[in-house]
Amino acid sequence: MSADIEHRGLKRVSRDEFSFCIIQARDLACNIESCSTDLLYIYVDLINFSMKGALLNIPFRMQDNTNLIVSLPDSSEACWSYHQAKVVWTRKVNSNRYFTGVEFIKKMHKRHLKIFLDAHPHKLSPSDLSFLIHFSSFQTISRIGLSALLNSLHKILIPPGERIITKGDPGDCLYLIQKGNCVVFFETQDRVHIIARLKPGDVLGEMAVLTGEPRSASVSAETEMVLWRIGKEQFESLAEINPDLRLFLTEIMVNRFDTSSFIGDRTIGKYVLTRKIGRGSWGIVYQGMHKTLKMPVAVKMLKHDMAMEPEFLEIFRKEAETIARIRHQNIVCVYDIEEIYKTIFIIMEYLNGVPLRDYLKILCQLPVELCIKILLQICDGLICAHNHDIVHRDIKPENILLMENDFVKILDFGLACVPGTEDMNIMGTVFYASPEQIEGEPVDIRSDLYSLGIMAYEMITGKRPYPEFNLADLMYMHCNEDIPDPAESVPDLPGKLRDFIIKCCQRDPARRYQNAQQAKNDLLKLSALLSEKIDDKEATQSFTSLLIFHPAEQENILKGLLDELCLKAARSGIKIHLSEFKKRNHS
Repeated sequence: MSADIEHRGLKRVSRDEFSFCIIQARDLACNIESCSTDLLYIYVDLINFSMKGALLNIPFRMQDNTNLIVSLPDSSEACWSYHQAKVVWTRKVNSNRYFTGVEFIKKMHKRHLKIFLDAHPHKLSPSDLSFLIHFSSFQTISRIGLSALLNSLHKILIPPGERIITKGDPGDCLYLIQKGNCVVFFETQDRVHIIARLKPGDVLGEMAVLTGEPRSASVSAETEMVLWRIGKEQFESLAEINPDLRLFLTEIMVNRFDTSSFIGDRTIGKYVLTRKIGRGSWGIVYQGMHKTLKMPVAVKMLKHDMAMEPEFLEIFRKEAETIARIRHQNIVCVYDIEEIYKTIFIIMEYLNGVPLRDYLKILCQLPVELCIKILLQICDGLICAHNHDIVHRDIKPENILLMENDFVKILDFGLACVPGTEDMNIMGTVFYASPEQIEGEPVDIRSDLYSLGIMAYEMITGKRPYPEFNLADLMYMHCNEDIPDPAESVPDLPGKLRDFIIKCCQRDPARRYQNAQQAKNDLLKLSALLSEKIDDKEATQSFTSLLIFHPAEQENILKGLLDELCLKAARSGIKIHLSEFKKRNHS
């Protein structure tokens, strides 16, 4: 078999298709039914296969000519087909992954493997496998991570009425419910208090695993149940090798926060989560409320694959105290940081505003005056952060919030880093990333200015500077090609704004602005020039006034209509000034 996995005749498999190997220590020429104790039953990632062989992704090296049995998914009969095979080549992918080409010798019947299969009651049937690979909390896990997890799950059958968990027991495992229902409860002297009923597709016992505390409630089966168990220590060992398995924990927490009606299940320190308001590459954002002060907050939960990364945590903890101390009108205020459920929650002020990204979707290009107004405020926020030795490292329209009167707030300083630190692959959105970020070199405050320049280019021209059909090509251009001249797309672009964008976007950090104050100074000069022109222009402008009378209960509807009108007017260069007058009641 060729090492080329793209050769003719190979069938690529979907996420729904997995293979398992039965590896035999002795030669398969012997009677397989008499040597089942010498066999290893392991699920691996099946990349592709043909009539002659298969390509497997295996977590250990197998020597050439190793005999094994490969089972392939047979979707037409919802069962496995068994093949006697041997290893013909192996290629190392990384420290714990090997592409392994196997050649099929002959097809085998299930009866030949009866003793072995009977000796492994935890094995997955096709229906079991279908349930697990479609399990909602597994959808963010890679095929490699999922194949590792399949090898660690143990099937348990529970009769009706049997106790599954007892309050106070160690939280040493969690369960996936495939079949049946159970009740979660705690007991007092005079009665049993039912907390919840769980059904197929739910996760059971996960909170004790996440907190490390004893079980907080008991669980009993109401009907016959089929459960899949994984131990806490076993899962943590797997996650060290396959970090994407940690995303399973993220999905568990999201599901609990989204579906639980119990306040205790949605409490983070002094705050109660009320609803999910956003989801991004790094985390999930919830609206919350301080339990005693009744103050609205935004709570960002970092995804577990980041929060459980030791190198990231070391940097994050060092700067967390600094981030929480920053108080600036153009930076979202961080109130608190909580470490619980094996992740990090950042508690911030709750803001009613519109992301700059939404403005760009509607307007495509922003008026020059509005663009400068936004850039000046971002520079002010960056000056403050940089003076505290904090680099944002993810400046982009999604992280810029526009409030009333175009007041700017910069979001997401929770992913910042101290100057001089290496990227560690925790890179901001690649469309705005500096060359040094892309190449994994140390970043400093000038990296934020590069991202600011790319964003300014988009605000003015309505598009980002480089073609984005191919991510690798995009990253190459960021590192090796100057941005196009923005004046080619906007012929009437003020020269000083053109110069500002080009200087921010220099590939060599030494040729950029060396700090945000320098960038702000040039923007202030441009703003002053434009103000003089606007004053001359407004001397010949006409004004129109409009009074709108509306019932108080229609205020939100009117606000939405006026916001849309203001956006459309700005696109045409029309300024709208809104004033609110409250009607007084006279007795």
